[in-house]
Amino acid sequence: MEIILLVAVAVLLVPNLIVTGLHDVPNSIAIPTRTRALSPRAATRLAAGANAAGVVMTYPLGNQLFDWFTFPEMDTELVLLVIAGALIGLLSWNIVTYLRGVPTSTTHGLLAGLIGGALATMLLEGADSTDVLALPWHSPVLNLLVTPLVAFGAAYLLVFLAVRTAQGRDPDAVHSTSRAAQAVCAGLTSFGTGVQQGQRYIFVLLLASQSADLDLQPWLLPILLAFALLLGLGCLHGGWRIGHMLGHRLVTMDPLRGMVSTSATAGMLFLGSLTFALPLSTSMTAASSIIGAGSNQRFATVNWPQGLRLFGYWAATPAATGLIAGLLVLAGSPLLALA
Repeated sequence: MEIILLVAVAVLLVPNLIVTGLHDVPNSIAIPTRTRALSPRAATRLAAGANAAGVVMTYPLGNQLFDWFTFPEMDTELVLLVIAGALIGLLSWNIVTYLRGVPTSTTHGLLAGLIGGALATMLLEGADSTDVLALPWHSPVLNLLVTPLVAFGAAYLLVFLAVRTAQGRDPDAVHSTSRAAQAVCAGLTSFGTGVQQGQRYIFVLLLASQSADLDLQPWLLPILLAFALLLGLGCLHGGWRIGHMLGHRLVTMDPLRGMVSTSATAGMLFLGSLTFALPLSTSMTAASSIIGAGSNQRFATVNWPQGLRLFGYWAATPAATGLIAGLLVLAGSPLLALA
């Protein structure tokens, strides 16, 4: 049974990586394509290459974003069952939200799935409240609450600086500079997303192997290259369902504010990931930056019903993936007993 579960985890990683690339690529390219900073073809190729490069960069960086995640001790088969349940929950939710055209957090979806599966095993074993409270809740919940507020506030305030800097200058020159900056930020955001994704799925792999050493070993490099290829393949699709929502339905955006939103997203992603080693959600950061930059205008530009719909899906993400993983663990545990 252990071999079967290990193969299942390996198989589930393939569609998860492709769908993750498809689901998350609009976060970096939706605004640059909306403001014509990049053509759709150039944007998807840039995002695919930068995401793949970010995944490969995981090797020298190590697994710093998730080394805080302490998983409860349990049998290997149960660990693999929890991981499989979390991956199925994440894949299902990402497909549903993509078809609905809503950007949601893959990071929080995966972590909530792992916690939901672990909680299910604890319930089966009659865990007490101390064991439940010891689960790694705090960082995902804190990031879920704080990241949108910080991204919104940073983009809102940066608009003042950008507008002041652009005053008295030729509008065509301002737009040209803004579009060039957006193209750079699209690459940086895609690269940062790749770093996040590489560490996320390598963390899953290390968890499945129950490796006590989170440092990346040489044998992981070919796996990272395969991960980079799969993620880049998903990015090449463009994720235009979500891209249309971010670029057209959420906010009316000019090139200057587009530059602000993409700069805020790239800056927060690099600051949070590389400086503070926080597993930030690119989707939540990008959408909040777009709303923050777009709302700082003299006329109404934010489609707040769409914004409220977005917030609802963000809140539902950890609940949905955690519930799916927990139910799958509860359903699958009797089969482990029979085996």
